[in-house]
Amino acid sequence: MALPDPLKLYREAITRFENGINALAARHIDAKEVGRVIDQYTSVSFGLQHLSQTSLQRLHKGLDLPSRGEVDALAAALRRVEDKLDQLLPVFTSAAVAPSPPRTRRPLVEVQATPLKAATKRKRKAGNDDDATA
Repeated sequence: MALPDPLKLYREAITRFENGINALAARHIDAKEVGRVIDQYTSVSFGLQHLSQTSLQRLHKGLDLPSRGEVDALAAALRRVEDKLDQLLPVFTSAAVAPSPPRTRRPLVEVQATPLKAATKRKRKAGNDDDATA
């Protein structure tokens, strides 16, 4: 017996739900009451938006914080100044800038590959007398 596909069941449930909502809306969309309710809803939502905007403006003014429009204006002005600076400053290439020498008191000496003697010490510690006599 095969198990039912859960995504298929979910799609069918969503389709039934959408069809039910569409049928309900089609029956009552012509009613004047629906239009009144939608009108009241939009007027209330616009009123709440206006109230929240004015209260945030008062809060920003009271806390001496910039508003979003002021921050956007500052960002645009800063962008213009940076663009002008980019035009005025010369362009440096990586080849033109030489690497600076290390800031030490010792002169710069190239390191030559020298054999390490640590391997012979390890062999002596391990007890190999053949390497110690050689």
